Amino acid sequence: MRTSRRSGAISRNIAAVIVVVIVLVVGAGGYLAYRSLQPSSSTTTTRYITLGLSLPMSYAVGQDAYDAAQMAVSQINANGGVIINNTHYLLRTVAEDTDELDWSIPVDQGVSALQKLVTVDGAQVILGGVRTDVVVAQAAKLAQYKIVYIDIESNEPIVECEVHYTPNCPPGVQANYTAYQYYFHLFVNGTAIGPSLVKFAVALKQYSASHPNAPNMSRVAVLGEDALWTVGPVGRPAGNSTLFNAMGHLGFKVVYASLFPLNTQDFSTYLSQIAASKAGLIMLFFSGTDGASFMEQWQSYNWPNGQKPVVFGPGLLGGFSEFWSLTNGAAQSYITWPATVNLSYTPKTVPFIDAFYKQYGHTPNTAALDMYDGVYIVAQAMHIANSWKAYKLIPVLQNITYQGVIGTIHFTSSHGINLPDIPMYQQFAQWQNGTLVPVWNTTSQTLSSKFILPS
Repeated sequence: MRTSRRSGAISRNIAAVIVVVIVLVVGAGGYLAYRSLQPSSSTTTTRYITLGLSLPMSYAVGQDAYDAAQMAVSQINANGGVIINNTHYLLRTVAEDTDELDWSIPVDQGVSALQKLVTVDGAQVILGGVRTDVVVAQAAKLAQYKIVYIDIESNEPIVECEVHYTPNCPPGVQANYTAYQYYFHLFVNGTAIGPSLVKFAVALKQYSASHPNAPNMSRVAVLGEDALWTVGPVGRPAGNSTLFNAMGHLGFKVVYASLFPLNTQDFSTYLSQIAASKAGLIMLFFSGTDGASFMEQWQSYNWPNGQKPVVFGPGLLGGFSEFWSLTNGAAQSYITWPATVNLSYTPKTVPFIDAFYKQYGHTPNTAALDMYDGVYIVAQAMHIANSWKAYKLIPVLQNITYQGVIGTIHFTSSHGINLPDIPMYQQFAQWQNGTLVPVWNTTSQTLSSKFILPS
Protein backbone atom coordinates (compact mmCIF):
# COMPACT_ATOMS: atom_id res chain seq x y z
CA MET A 1 0.00 0.00 0.00
CA ARG A 2 2.81 2.43 0.83
CA THR A 3 4.52 1.65 -2.43
CA SER A 4 1.28 2.14 -4.31
CA ARG A 5 0.55 5.49 -2.64
CA ARG A 6 4.11 6.68 -3.17
CA SER A 7 4.13 5.74 -6.83
CA GLY A 8 0.77 7.43 -7.24
CA ALA A 9 2.15 10.61 -5.68
CA ILE A 10 5.17 10.46 -7.92
CA SER A 11 2.93 10.00 -10.91
CA ARG A 12 0.87 13.01 -9.90
CA ASN A 13 4.00 15.13 -9.43
CA ILE A 14 5.31 14.12 -12.81
CA ALA A 15 1.96 14.96 -14.37
CA ALA A 16 1.97 18.35 -12.70
CA VAL A 17 5.45 19.06 -13.98
CA ILE A 18 4.40 18.06 -17.47
CA VAL A 19 1.38 20.39 -17.30
CA VAL A 20 3.58 23.25 -16.11
CA VAL A 21 6.06 22.60 -18.89
CA ILE A 22 3.28 22.46 -21.45
CA VAL A 23 1.82 25.71 -20.15
CA LEU A 24 5.23 27.37 -20.24
CA VAL A 25 5.93 26.12 -23.74
CA VAL A 26 2.53 27.15 -25.04
CA GLY A 27 2.79 30.49 -23.26
CA ALA A 28 6.27 31.10 -24.63
CA GLY A 29 5.12 30.16 -28.10
CA GLY A 30 2.16 32.49 -27.83
CA TYR A 31 4.35 35.30 -26.54
CA LEU A 32 6.84 34.77 -29.33
CA ALA A 33 4.01 34.73 -31.86
CA TYR A 34 2.63 37.94 -30.35
CA ARG A 35 6.08 39.57 -30.37
CA SER A 36 6.54 38.60 -34.01
CA LEU A 37 3.52 40.74 -34.84
CA GLN A 38 4.68 43.78 -32.85
CA PRO A 39 7.28 46.40 -33.90
CA SER A 40 10.39 46.39 -31.77
CA SER A 41 10.35 49.30 -29.37
CA SER A 42 14.07 49.73 -29.78
CA THR A 43 14.50 49.28 -33.52
CA THR A 44 11.29 49.12 -35.55
CA THR A 45 8.70 51.32 -33.88
CA THR A 46 7.09 53.42 -36.62
CA ARG A 47 6.35 57.00 -35.78
CA TYR A 48 3.84 58.95 -37.85
CA ILE A 49 2.90 62.53 -38.60
CA THR A 50 -0.71 62.92 -39.73
CA LEU A 51 -1.64 65.38 -42.48
CA GLY A 52 -5.31 66.31 -42.50
CA LEU A 53 -6.90 66.84 -45.91
CA SER A 54 -9.96 69.10 -46.01
CA LEU A 55 -11.41 68.50 -49.48
CA PRO A 56 -14.63 68.10 -51.50
CA MET A 57 -13.94 64.44 -52.19
CA SER A 58 -16.99 63.92 -54.44
CA TYR A 59 -15.61 66.37 -57.00
CA ALA A 60 -12.65 66.19 -59.37
CA VAL A 61 -10.87 69.08 -57.67
CA GLY A 62 -10.91 67.21 -54.37
CA GLN A 63 -10.15 63.75 -55.71
CA ASP A 64 -7.16 64.92 -57.76
CA ALA A 65 -5.79 66.80 -54.77
CA TYR A 66 -6.21 63.71 -52.59
CA ASP A 67 -4.44 61.51 -55.16
CA ALA A 68 -1.58 63.99 -55.45
CA ALA A 69 -1.20 64.01 -51.66
CA GLN A 70 -0.89 60.21 -51.69
CA MET A 71 1.79 60.41 -54.38
CA ALA A 72 3.82 62.94 -52.41
CA VAL A 73 3.46 61.03 -49.14
CA SER A 74 4.50 57.74 -50.77
CA GLN A 75 7.58 59.35 -52.30
CA ILE A 76 8.61 61.08 -49.07
CA ASN A 77 8.12 57.90 -47.03
CA ALA A 78 10.07 55.83 -49.57
CA ASN A 79 12.98 58.18 -48.95
CA GLY A 80 12.89 57.77 -45.19
CA GLY A 81 10.07 60.13 -44.27
CA VAL A 82 10.70 63.31 -42.30
CA ILE A 83 13.61 63.53 -39.89
CA ILE A 84 12.81 65.48 -36.73
CA ASN A 85 15.42 65.62 -33.97
CA ASN A 86 17.29 62.71 -35.58
CA THR A 87 14.16 60.55 -35.57
CA HIS A 88 12.45 59.30 -38.71
CA TYR A 89 8.72 59.94 -39.01
CA LEU A 90 6.53 58.61 -41.80
CA LEU A 91 3.70 60.73 -43.16
CA ARG A 92 0.13 59.54 -43.38
CA THR A 93 -3.05 61.30 -44.45
CA VAL A 94 -6.59 61.39 -43.22
CA ALA A 95 -9.30 63.11 -45.30
CA GLU A 96 -12.61 64.66 -44.38
CA ASP A 97 -15.14 65.39 -47.14
CA THR A 98 -16.27 69.02 -46.96
CA ASP A 99 -18.61 68.68 -49.97
CA GLU A 100 -17.93 72.39 -50.40
CA LEU A 101 -18.58 72.54 -54.16
CA ASP A 102 -22.22 71.79 -53.48
CA TRP A 103 -23.30 75.40 -53.04
CA SER A 104 -26.33 74.36 -51.00
CA ILE A 105 -24.02 73.01 -48.29
CA PRO A 106 -23.46 75.59 -45.53
CA VAL A 107 -19.95 76.60 -44.50
CA ASP A 108 -20.56 74.90 -41.14
CA GLN A 109 -19.88 71.55 -42.79
CA GLY A 110 -16.39 72.67 -43.75
CA VAL A 111 -15.78 73.96 -40.22
CA SER A 112 -16.96 70.63 -38.78
CA ALA A 113 -14.59 68.79 -41.11
CA LEU A 114 -11.68 70.91 -39.84
CA GLN A 115 -12.64 70.30 -36.23
CA LYS A 116 -12.87 66.55 -36.77
CA LEU A 117 -9.49 66.46 -38.50
CA VAL A 118 -7.90 68.06 -35.45
CA THR A 119 -9.84 66.66 -32.49
CA VAL A 120 -10.72 63.16 -33.74
CA ASP A 121 -8.30 62.30 -36.54
CA GLY A 122 -5.27 63.79 -34.82
CA ALA A 123 -3.99 65.86 -37.75
CA GLN A 124 -0.89 67.90 -37.04
CA VAL A 125 -1.14 70.06 -40.20
CA ILE A 126 -4.12 70.76 -42.49
CA LEU A 127 -4.02 71.03 -46.29
CA GLY A 128 -7.02 71.72 -48.51
CA GLY A 129 -9.53 74.42 -49.27
CA VAL A 130 -11.45 75.24 -52.45
CA ARG A 131 -14.51 77.36 -51.76
CA THR A 132 -13.71 80.82 -50.47
CA ASP A 133 -16.42 81.22 -47.83
CA VAL A 134 -15.60 77.78 -46.41
CA VAL A 135 -11.89 78.58 -46.21
CA VAL A 136 -12.56 81.92 -44.51
CA ALA A 137 -14.73 80.19 -41.89
CA GLN A 138 -12.14 77.47 -41.34
CA ALA A 139 -9.32 80.00 -41.02
CA ALA A 140 -11.17 81.70 -38.17
CA LYS A 141 -10.78 78.48 -36.14
CA LEU A 142 -7.04 77.99 -36.62
CA ALA A 143 -5.96 80.05 -33.62
CA GLN A 144 -8.23 77.94 -31.42
CA TYR A 145 -6.44 74.75 -32.47
CA LYS A 146 -3.03 76.36 -33.11
CA ILE A 147 -2.57 74.40 -36.31
CA VAL A 148 -1.01 75.37 -39.67
CA TYR A 149 -3.38 75.39 -42.66
CA ILE A 150 -2.13 75.29 -46.27
CA ASP A 151 -4.86 76.57 -48.62
CA ILE A 152 -4.31 74.91 -52.01
CA GLU A 153 -7.05 76.23 -54.27
CA SER A 154 -9.37 78.93 -52.97
CA ASN A 155 -9.43 82.42 -54.50
CA GLU A 156 -9.96 84.12 -51.17
CA PRO A 157 -8.25 87.50 -50.66
CA ILE A 158 -9.62 88.10 -47.18
CA VAL A 159 -7.52 86.01 -44.80
CA GLU A 160 -4.26 87.10 -46.41
CA CYS A 161 -5.25 90.66 -45.57
CA GLU A 162 -5.88 89.61 -41.99
CA VAL A 163 -2.38 88.14 -41.74
CA HIS A 164 -0.72 91.41 -42.72
CA TYR A 165 -2.57 94.52 -43.78
CA THR A 166 -1.79 95.67 -47.32
CA PRO A 167 -3.21 98.60 -49.35
CA ASN A 168 -4.96 96.19 -51.75
CA CYS A 169 -7.08 94.60 -49.04
CA PRO A 170 -10.86 94.98 -49.20
CA PRO A 171 -12.05 98.13 -47.39
CA GLY A 172 -12.60 97.74 -43.68
CA VAL A 173 -10.38 94.69 -43.17
CA GLN A 174 -7.93 95.22 -40.33
CA ALA A 175 -4.72 93.38 -39.48
CA ASN A 176 -5.16 90.40 -37.17
CA TYR A 177 -1.90 88.48 -37.33
CA THR A 178 -2.41 86.78 -33.99
CA ALA A 179 -5.53 85.01 -35.25
CA TYR A 180 -4.50 84.30 -38.84
CA GLN A 181 -0.76 83.62 -38.68
CA TYR A 182 -1.50 79.89 -39.13
CA TYR A 183 -2.84 80.35 -42.66
CA PHE A 184 -0.70 80.01 -45.81
CA HIS A 185 -2.04 80.29 -49.36
CA LEU A 186 -0.65 78.33 -52.34
CA PHE A 187 -3.20 79.65 -54.84
CA VAL A 188 -3.75 83.13 -56.28
CA ASN A 189 -6.19 85.30 -54.39
CA GLY A 190 -9.08 87.06 -56.11
CA THR A 191 -7.45 90.48 -55.87
CA ALA A 192 -4.05 89.46 -57.22
CA ILE A 193 -5.34 87.95 -60.48
CA GLY A 194 -6.50 91.34 -61.80
CA PRO A 195 -3.27 92.57 -63.43
CA SER A 196 -2.82 89.35 -65.42
CA LEU A 197 -6.41 89.45 -66.67
CA VAL A 198 -5.98 93.07 -67.76
CA LYS A 199 -2.74 92.36 -69.64
CA PHE A 200 -4.30 89.41 -71.44
CA ALA A 201 -7.37 91.44 -72.37
CA VAL A 202 -5.02 94.07 -73.89
CA ALA A 203 -3.36 91.37 -76.00
CA LEU A 204 -6.80 90.26 -77.23
CA LYS A 205 -7.83 93.84 -78.03
CA GLN A 206 -4.64 94.37 -80.02
CA TYR A 207 -5.31 91.17 -81.92
CA SER A 208 -8.85 92.22 -82.82
CA ALA A 209 -7.60 95.63 -84.02
CA SER A 210 -5.29 93.97 -86.55
CA HIS A 211 -7.61 91.14 -87.66
CA PRO A 212 -10.73 92.34 -89.52
CA ASN A 213 -12.47 88.98 -89.07
CA ALA A 214 -12.19 89.16 -85.26
CA PRO A 215 -14.97 90.53 -83.04
CA ASN A 216 -14.42 93.96 -81.47
CA MET A 217 -12.82 92.89 -78.20
CA SER A 218 -12.70 96.41 -76.81
CA ARG A 219 -16.41 95.91 -76.02
CA VAL A 220 -16.54 93.71 -72.93
CA ALA A 221 -19.31 91.71 -71.26
CA VAL A 222 -18.70 90.65 -67.66
CA LEU A 223 -20.48 87.61 -66.30
CA GLY A 224 -19.66 85.98 -62.98
CA GLU A 225 -20.90 83.74 -60.21
CA ASP A 226 -22.57 85.54 -57.35
CA ALA A 227 -20.04 84.20 -54.84
CA LEU A 228 -17.63 85.59 -52.28
CA TRP A 229 -14.57 84.95 -54.44
CA THR A 230 -15.86 87.17 -57.26
CA VAL A 231 -16.34 90.24 -55.06
CA GLY A 232 -12.79 91.48 -55.72
CA PRO A 233 -12.32 90.89 -59.46
CA VAL A 234 -15.92 91.31 -60.67
CA GLY A 235 -17.09 93.93 -58.20
CA ARG A 236 -20.41 94.77 -56.62
CA PRO A 237 -22.37 95.67 -58.62
CA ALA A 238 -20.78 93.63 -61.39
CA GLY A 239 -18.24 95.65 -63.36
CA ASN A 240 -17.47 97.99 -60.49
CA SER A 241 -13.98 96.85 -59.53
CA THR A 242 -10.36 97.93 -59.78
CA LEU A 243 -9.91 95.44 -62.62
CA PHE A 244 -12.58 96.98 -64.85
CA ASN A 245 -11.69 100.52 -63.88
CA ALA A 246 -8.16 99.77 -65.12
CA MET A 247 -9.53 98.30 -68.34
CA GLY A 248 -11.59 101.44 -68.87
CA HIS A 249 -8.42 103.53 -68.79
CA LEU A 250 -6.94 101.21 -71.45
CA GLY A 251 -9.69 101.77 -74.01
CA PHE A 252 -12.15 99.01 -73.06
CA LYS A 253 -15.85 99.64 -72.63
CA VAL A 254 -17.88 97.41 -70.33
CA VAL A 255 -21.14 97.15 -72.26
CA TYR A 256 -22.73 94.46 -70.09
CA ALA A 257 -22.15 93.23 -66.52
CA SER A 258 -24.12 90.74 -64.48
CA LEU A 259 -23.89 88.15 -61.73
CA PHE A 260 -25.65 84.80 -61.94
CA PRO A 261 -26.79 82.57 -59.06
CA LEU A 262 -24.60 79.61 -58.26
CA ASN A 263 -25.54 76.41 -60.13
CA THR A 264 -27.34 78.34 -62.88
CA GLN A 265 -28.03 76.03 -65.82
CA ASP A 266 -30.10 78.23 -68.15
CA PHE A 267 -28.11 81.15 -69.59
CA SER A 268 -30.47 82.07 -72.42
CA THR A 269 -31.43 85.45 -70.95
CA TYR A 270 -27.81 86.39 -70.24
CA LEU A 271 -26.74 85.39 -73.75
CA SER A 272 -29.47 87.41 -75.44
CA GLN A 273 -28.53 90.47 -73.39
CA ILE A 274 -24.85 90.01 -74.24
CA ALA A 275 -25.71 89.69 -77.92
CA ALA A 276 -27.74 92.91 -77.75
CA SER A 277 -24.77 94.69 -76.14
CA LYS A 278 -22.59 93.83 -79.17
CA ALA A 279 -19.79 92.68 -76.88
CA GLY A 280 -16.88 91.05 -78.68
CA LEU A 281 -15.27 89.72 -75.50
CA ILE A 282 -16.93 87.88 -72.61
CA MET A 283 -15.03 87.71 -69.33
CA LEU A 284 -16.47 84.72 -67.50
CA PHE A 285 -15.86 84.02 -63.80
CA PHE A 286 -17.02 80.60 -62.61
CA SER A 287 -15.87 77.62 -60.56
CA GLY A 288 -18.47 74.87 -61.02
CA THR A 289 -20.55 73.06 -63.61
CA ASP A 290 -22.47 76.25 -64.37
CA GLY A 291 -19.48 77.16 -66.54
CA ALA A 292 -19.94 73.99 -68.58
CA SER A 293 -23.60 74.83 -69.14
CA PHE A 294 -22.68 78.35 -70.23
CA MET A 295 -20.14 77.08 -72.77
CA GLU A 296 -22.62 74.69 -74.37
CA GLN A 297 -25.24 77.42 -74.72
CA TRP A 298 -22.68 80.02 -75.90
CA GLN A 299 -21.53 77.63 -78.60
CA SER A 300 -25.04 76.90 -79.90
CA TYR A 301 -26.43 80.45 -79.59
CA ASN A 302 -27.49 82.20 -82.81
CA TRP A 303 -25.06 85.12 -82.64
CA PRO A 304 -25.68 88.17 -84.89
CA ASN A 305 -23.82 87.80 -88.19
CA GLY A 306 -22.61 84.42 -86.95
CA GLN A 307 -19.77 86.06 -85.03
CA LYS A 308 -19.24 84.60 -81.57
CA PRO A 309 -17.62 86.76 -78.91
CA VAL A 310 -14.36 85.39 -77.50
CA VAL A 311 -14.74 83.92 -73.99
CA PHE A 312 -11.99 83.89 -71.38
CA GLY A 313 -11.56 84.20 -67.66
CA PRO A 314 -10.92 82.46 -64.36
CA GLY A 315 -12.85 79.21 -64.36
CA LEU A 316 -11.66 76.60 -61.87
CA LEU A 317 -13.32 73.68 -63.64
CA GLY A 318 -12.50 75.16 -67.05
CA GLY A 319 -8.83 74.29 -66.64
CA PHE A 320 -9.46 70.65 -65.74
CA SER A 321 -8.98 67.82 -68.22
CA GLU A 322 -12.60 66.66 -67.88
CA PHE A 323 -14.05 70.05 -68.86
CA TRP A 324 -13.93 69.13 -72.55
CA SER A 325 -16.17 66.10 -72.04
CA LEU A 326 -18.42 67.99 -69.60
CA THR A 327 -19.17 70.51 -72.36
CA ASN A 328 -19.42 67.83 -75.07
CA GLY A 329 -16.69 69.69 -76.92
CA ALA A 330 -18.45 73.07 -76.69
CA ALA A 331 -15.40 74.45 -74.86
CA GLN A 332 -13.67 74.74 -78.25
CA SER A 333 -11.78 78.10 -78.37
CA TYR A 334 -12.59 78.97 -74.73
CA ILE A 335 -9.53 80.44 -72.97
CA THR A 336 -9.11 79.54 -69.33
CA TRP A 337 -6.94 80.54 -66.42
CA PRO A 338 -5.43 78.73 -64.60
CA ALA A 339 -4.84 75.59 -66.61
CA THR A 340 -2.74 72.46 -66.33
CA VAL A 341 -0.57 72.39 -69.42
CA ASN A 342 2.39 70.05 -69.71
CA LEU A 343 5.12 72.68 -69.75
CA SER A 344 8.43 72.59 -67.91
CA TYR A 345 7.80 75.33 -65.36
CA THR A 346 10.56 73.66 -63.34
CA PRO A 347 12.42 70.36 -63.83
CA LYS A 348 9.79 68.76 -61.60
CA THR A 349 6.66 69.75 -63.54
CA VAL A 350 6.55 67.37 -66.48
CA PRO A 351 7.73 64.31 -64.48
CA PHE A 352 4.93 64.89 -61.97
CA ILE A 353 2.24 65.39 -64.61
CA ASP A 354 3.41 62.32 -66.54
CA ALA A 355 3.55 60.18 -63.39
CA PHE A 356 0.08 61.34 -62.32
CA TYR A 357 -1.31 60.58 -65.77
CA LYS A 358 0.27 57.12 -65.76
CA GLN A 359 -1.17 56.30 -62.35
CA TYR A 360 -4.64 57.85 -62.63
CA GLY A 361 -5.31 58.04 -66.37
CA HIS A 362 -5.83 61.78 -66.75
CA THR A 363 -3.98 65.07 -66.49
CA PRO A 364 -3.91 66.43 -62.92
CA ASN A 365 -5.82 69.60 -62.20
CA THR A 366 -4.28 72.68 -60.61
CA ALA A 367 -5.39 71.58 -57.13
CA ALA A 368 -3.32 68.43 -57.58
CA LEU A 369 -0.19 70.39 -58.45
CA ASP A 370 -0.70 72.71 -55.48
CA MET A 371 -1.38 69.84 -53.08
CA TYR A 372 1.68 67.92 -54.26
CA ASP A 373 3.88 70.95 -53.64
CA GLY A 374 2.08 71.67 -50.38
CA VAL A 375 2.91 68.27 -48.89
CA TYR A 376 6.58 68.65 -49.83
CA ILE A 377 6.73 72.18 -48.40
CA VAL A 378 5.23 71.01 -45.11
CA ALA A 379 7.66 68.09 -44.95
CA GLN A 380 10.63 70.38 -45.58
CA ALA A 381 9.40 72.91 -43.03
CA MET A 382 8.92 70.26 -40.33
CA HIS A 383 12.44 68.97 -40.92
CA ILE A 384 13.92 72.48 -40.64
CA ALA A 385 11.79 73.34 -37.61
CA ASN A 386 12.38 69.93 -35.98
CA SER A 387 8.68 70.01 -35.14
CA TRP A 388 5.15 70.00 -36.49
CA LYS A 389 4.06 72.48 -33.82
CA ALA A 390 2.64 75.63 -35.37
CA TYR A 391 4.72 78.09 -33.35
CA LYS A 392 7.88 76.48 -34.78
CA LEU A 393 6.52 75.84 -38.28
CA ILE A 394 5.22 79.35 -38.93
CA PRO A 395 8.58 81.19 -38.92
CA VAL A 396 10.10 78.47 -41.11
CA LEU A 397 7.27 78.68 -43.64
CA GLN A 398 7.58 82.46 -43.68
CA ASN A 399 11.16 82.11 -44.88
CA ILE A 400 11.05 78.91 -46.87
CA THR A 401 12.08 78.65 -50.53
CA TYR A 402 11.06 75.52 -52.38
CA GLN A 403 11.24 74.66 -56.06
CA GLY A 404 8.05 72.77 -56.74
CA VAL A 405 6.11 71.70 -59.80
CA ILE A 406 4.31 75.06 -60.13
CA GLY A 407 7.42 77.22 -59.74
CA THR A 408 9.75 78.48 -57.03
CA ILE A 409 7.64 78.97 -53.94
CA HIS A 410 8.10 81.36 -51.09
CA PHE A 411 5.38 83.19 -49.22
CA THR A 412 4.77 86.91 -49.11
CA SER A 413 4.45 88.89 -45.88
CA SER A 414 0.70 88.18 -46.02
CA HIS A 415 1.35 84.43 -46.36
CA GLY A 416 0.20 84.42 -49.99
CA ILE A 417 1.94 82.99 -53.03
CA ASN A 418 4.75 85.00 -54.63
CA LEU A 419 3.09 85.39 -58.02
CA PRO A 420 6.08 86.54 -60.14
CA ASP A 421 7.90 83.26 -59.42
CA ILE A 422 5.00 80.94 -60.24
CA PRO A 423 4.89 80.43 -64.03
CA MET A 424 1.88 78.11 -63.84
CA TYR A 425 -0.24 81.06 -62.74
CA GLN A 426 1.05 83.19 -65.58
CA GLN A 427 -0.22 80.85 -68.28
CA PHE A 428 -3.47 81.18 -70.28
CA ALA A 429 -4.54 78.18 -72.33
CA GLN A 430 -7.21 77.64 -74.99
CA TRP A 431 -9.30 74.55 -75.57
CA GLN A 432 -8.59 73.23 -79.04
CA ASN A 433 -9.91 69.84 -80.13
CA GLY A 434 -9.87 68.39 -76.64
CA THR A 435 -6.46 69.76 -75.62
CA LEU A 436 -5.45 72.81 -73.61
CA VAL A 437 -3.04 74.79 -75.81
CA PRO A 438 -0.89 77.56 -74.26
CA VAL A 439 -1.65 80.81 -76.08
CA TRP A 440 -0.29 83.55 -73.82
CA ASN A 441 1.61 84.19 -70.60
CA THR A 442 2.25 87.29 -68.58
CA THR A 443 5.69 87.82 -70.10
CA SER A 444 4.27 87.91 -73.66
CA GLN A 445 3.43 91.04 -75.59
CA THR A 446 1.19 89.35 -78.16
CA LEU A 447 -0.92 86.24 -78.54
CA SER A 448 0.68 83.02 -79.68
CA SER A 449 0.21 82.06 -83.32
CA LYS A 450 -1.63 79.01 -81.97
CA PHE A 451 -4.55 81.19 -80.84
CA ILE A 452 -7.81 80.56 -82.75
CA LEU A 453 -11.04 82.54 -83.02
CA PRO A 454 -14.34 80.84 -82.18
CA SER A 455 -16.26 79.63 -85.19
